[in-house]
Amino acid sequence: MLTALILLLQVSQIVEPYTFREDQGQTTKVVLKNGLTVILREQQAVPLISITTYVKAGYFDEDDRISGISHVIEHMFFKGTSKRPVGGIARETQALGGYLNAYTYYDRTVYHTEVPAENMKKALEIQADALWNSAYDANELKQEIEVVLQENNRKLDNPAAVASEKLYATAFQEHRMKRWRIGTPEGLRALTRDDIVGYVKKYYQPSNIILSIAGSMDSEETIAEVVKLYGGAPSLDDQAIERDAGSSEPQQTAIRYSWQRGPIEQNHVAIGFHGPGVLSDDARALEVLAAILSEGRASILNQYVRDEKGLITSGSAGLTAFRDLGYFEIDFETENPIDAQIAVLAEIENLKKNGVTKEQLARAKALIAQNRYHQLETVDGLAEDAAHYESLGDWKKSLSYLTSIQNVSIDDVARVAKKYLVFENFSAFEYLPEAVTRNYSEAQYRAAVLDKVPAALEPRTVQELPIAAEIPEAGDGLTADLVKPIAKRSLLRGPDVYIIEDHRLPLVSFGLFYPGGRLYESARNAGITELMLRSAIRGTKRFNSEDIARRLENAGTRIQVVNEADFFGYVVDGLSGRMDRALEILMDVLQQPAFLEDDIEKEKVLQIARIKKLRENNFAYPVSLFMQTLFGDHAYARPAIGTEAGLESITREDLQAWFKANQRPLVPTIVIVGDTNGTGLVAPLADVLTNEDLHDREIKSLPAPNFKNDRKETVETVPRQQTALVYGFPGAARSGNDRYALVVLENIVSGLGGRFFDAIRDKQGLAYTVRTENSFLSKSGAIYTYIAFSPDNEAKVKESLEKEMERLRKDGVTADEVKKSIAYSIGGHELGMQTRLGNVLEYARAIYGGDGIQGVMNYSRAIRSVTADQVKKAAQTYLDPALLRTAIVRGKKN
Repeated sequence: MLTALILLLQVSQIVEPYTFREDQGQTTKVVLKNGLTVILREQQAVPLISITTYVKAGYFDEDDRISGISHVIEHMFFKGTSKRPVGGIARETQALGGYLNAYTYYDRTVYHTEVPAENMKKALEIQADALWNSAYDANELKQEIEVVLQENNRKLDNPAAVASEKLYATAFQEHRMKRWRIGTPEGLRALTRDDIVGYVKKYYQPSNIILSIAGSMDSEETIAEVVKLYGGAPSLDDQAIERDAGSSEPQQTAIRYSWQRGPIEQNHVAIGFHGPGVLSDDARALEVLAAILSEGRASILNQYVRDEKGLITSGSAGLTAFRDLGYFEIDFETENPIDAQIAVLAEIENLKKNGVTKEQLARAKALIAQNRYHQLETVDGLAEDAAHYESLGDWKKSLSYLTSIQNVSIDDVARVAKKYLVFENFSAFEYLPEAVTRNYSEAQYRAAVLDKVPAALEPRTVQELPIAAEIPEAGDGLTADLVKPIAKRSLLRGPDVYIIEDHRLPLVSFGLFYPGGRLYESARNAGITELMLRSAIRGTKRFNSEDIARRLENAGTRIQVVNEADFFGYVVDGLSGRMDRALEILMDVLQQPAFLEDDIEKEKVLQIARIKKLRENNFAYPVSLFMQTLFGDHAYARPAIGTEAGLESITREDLQAWFKANQRPLVPTIVIVGDTNGTGLVAPLADVLTNEDLHDREIKSLPAPNFKNDRKETVETVPRQQTALVYGFPGAARSGNDRYALVVLENIVSGLGGRFFDAIRDKQGLAYTVRTENSFLSKSGAIYTYIAFSPDNEAKVKESLEKEMERLRKDGVTADEVKKSIAYSIGGHELGMQTRLGNVLEYARAIYGGDGIQGVMNYSRAIRSVTADQVKKAAQTYLDPALLRTAIVRGKKN
């Protein structure tokens, strides 16, 4: 009797902290006594854990005086607690092999960390400490607000982000969605610690937080740990949180239009319509409509407005939706904004008038399913997905999402288009280059655009192709034996095939690659490999561009061009059920590309637009400029998309010759990861992939870059809010002996908790972004640090960075730093290998980079063998002031 009583007491001790528990499949939900909701999703096949803290408060919950405070709190969350100093949270998490990040959105603030599964308990303790005990130090707050303002300046230098938020400012007249999300400099600088503490006290209550954990764990042990760390936090208010909701938005009854000129190269246009809340059936129909408009090369925007009419160079559509409101947005880049808007709106009117085809509907659903499954590939994706749906009322809504998409009918799509996509509900924002001189009023815009839409409608008859099968169901992902180790197979007189079977989700990534490509390009034909790859999928002897796109996407797949420094090719990625049909199309592209003049010219226009887009990117462009400065005349200096001058000189004959010399006769390498059985996907293609005329190509004999002992600097001045500095040196080849020491060095100095980050951002608040990266290639490498900051901080940033580098060369690193970096390097590698595409590309890089697949398989062991002496020697060897190369894109505020 006594034994039974003791057992009963033990059970009651376990159950007592809960007010609710629910178990379904791989997911467990409990609600603690203090109101905290906890969701666990087991995923035993990956040795990782993601911990997501989902706070149901964001920009919508801020009155105008404290606008931006949610984002400031996000920044302060990891700045120190009552028992951890500034930087301590980041350093301790890094030592666990973990990764920290956070973001703020209109209705939420989300913090997440991913760590190796064996370090879950310690990571939970760190996260709980940050949640309940953040110090919100007044001095740190003042400094961090300046960092937030640097982030804001970075956003102002992003044309697409400016266009989207300016659209909201145009479309919303009362609702808080009209505000610039981050807030104003004046408002942010006026925030006090009392403001921060008051907001946290109100919204960071257990009842307003969801803790979501996904990965390899024992659910019962994890729940016990959560109860210990989170269950003691008191609920600060027994009553429901009284939200400061702000004004609701009245119904729009007439068009709204605005414009702005800025230091950009392309016209960026954002148009949109008010829509329903996220939980409505109409929201699902609008999501399908958005996919019909812009998902894939066969979508309406890409097929008709971009490829057929040449009026846009890229475009996207989507529904941004919350509980009580939604907004349907279409964004595009164009050389001709007036004609492009007429064409886009004409396609919408045509859809309203004539509906969509069964093929379009099925294709959109298949691509939505593919996107959905890709979201669930990572433990972070699983954790945030569960938290998001729980915030909308029930995590199980996640399980029925694809079913609700599948239930959308042709009539539903037409109905929501007629209901929401009407001119009375329409707003537009044009972000124009400074050279554009027109100045339209709303009336002039209506006359120039909307009044001309009816005449732009074109009757269109399309012969429908076979449609994709029903959306496949995903497995429960519980068992590790759903994933098998990589296996190598060889085809006689054909390619080596590397296969990783992963049956957790109905997805496959099929990569087919060739050596060289850009390595054989010159300044005269820079960009020819990229142009060849993209022109080839515009047409073959059997199929035109539209046929190729439709047949691929009808099978629930997409084709992705891969053009890296040492190899090139394609990845066909998508639903596993019809991958065999997609690969038949790929084989046709590989064997018989047509290279028609018209297709080549259209693709040149798009490639030149990508070159302009690169120049607008305040990270990618400075890095590209650094590579040019570092590698000089070598092929590694040139970006994959080439140069405008190089592209203009390339002829059809050049492309045909390049294809015949650099792709058609070469033996490719195939890497397959996903829901497939052995060589099942390759066997039917054996005749195409094997040929006595094929031969191998070794790129080892190609010359390596020659670096002279002289410092070089490239500077460009642009009208931007921020200056971007890339400060770097020649690095190691992928197969070099110093590669792993350089990885450990990178993770000692870079990111949250890193030396450079601490010195420049945490201690001085001089920059928002401080990151160090290695580029390991077959013939050489690079190690560089990227920093973005206010133009007036340039001298201080350089001084701080050079001081830290000199300290590294002189004093080296500590054993403790190496230990923590080793854990972080291994953890980061595991995180990157969660996705099928990530695996495909990493193995391809290993094969063509010289270290082979064993380099991937032995990565952790090699990293663990790195010593502090090796890191110091690597710093002295590679951070050599005599070999310094810098690229500066210097901002100059208007």
